[in-house]
Amino acid sequence: MIVCIGDLMVDVFTDGDGAQRRHPGGKAAIYALTARALGAPAAVVGCLGADEDGAAVSGALRASGTDVSGVVVRKEETTGADFFEGGDWRMERGANWALTAQDVREALTGLSVRATDGVSAVIVNQGIALEASQEAVSYAQEQGLFLVLHLGPEAIEERRKVDPRFYPLADVIVVSQREAGVLAEHLGLDAGRTGADLARMLFDATGPRWALLLSFGVGGAHLVARDGDRVVTAEIPPSSGPDHEVEKYIGANDTAVAAWVTHLVHGEPGAPARRETPSFREATDALTHSVGLAALTLQDRGPLTAAIGTPEVFVRLDVQRA
Repeated sequence: MIVCIGDLMVDVFTDGDGAQRRHPGGKAAIYALTARALGAPAAVVGCLGADEDGAAVSGALRASGTDVSGVVVRKEETTGADFFEGGDWRMERGANWALTAQDVREALTGLSVRATDGVSAVIVNQGIALEASQEAVSYAQEQGLFLVLHLGPEAIEERRKVDPRFYPLADVIVVSQREAGVLAEHLGLDAGRTGADLARMLFDATGPRWALLLSFGVGGAHLVARDGDRVVTAEIPPSSGPDHEVEKYIGANDTAVAAWVTHLVHGEPGAPARRETPSFREATDALTHSVGLAALTLQDRGPLTAAIGTPEVFVRLDVQRA
């Protein structure tokens, strides 16, 4: 089982005529729904408000077969929301900040007991309270679980929310194009570097146990990883050009990351979780394929298109993976 810990949101899009459309979203939801679309068991740990938006997010997760026993509902909170209007974006974290370290510990303990094959990987994004994400990292380290730490913009930009001591505890650190420069500045590095140079610099500075992924979603990626006694790098080409509406990119990066992690720990659909670190060749092949799958999110408007709207296409393309 892949446990996805982090923000649960509703994405609110305002059209030119002022009409609003609300879609379930949030990184933790996208991770889980992507894993489920690829045939892997998944669970979510997060916090929602007791409102219609929270019910919509929870309903989407349940419909996919995601375990939602670790989702806490706080009556006094409202579900987090991302607002998109024209080229503007703003965020209201809402209930995400109300997830506690105790919530995370209890959820992970319960999932470890109930999961048929146990917990194989934990993906943590930092769109939740600092103590909650730290508890997730600590639990994964204690249990020897494959840990992916996905650094979000709100965590990096709020300097006090990032503790560099946690970076070496992660098997994989993920940063997107948006966050990479801010992280470099935060670490006192040359923020002017780009591409492979930036990825290698961040890898050396953060020191993850295995790899650092600089992900551009459908725009490709740079992977830096330990391969025996060497550190090796790979550049993954884009799967789509930059000629799409901004809102169609919502969730594309998270879909690519989740698909990649799912392939790393579960391989083919229905296969048992692997326990050994994949080879670098396996990792790059899976990443290339995952960037391709992320392009499905551009076909329709909304953040979870690939996993909710077109799961049969998602799975069919995955089966075609060489």
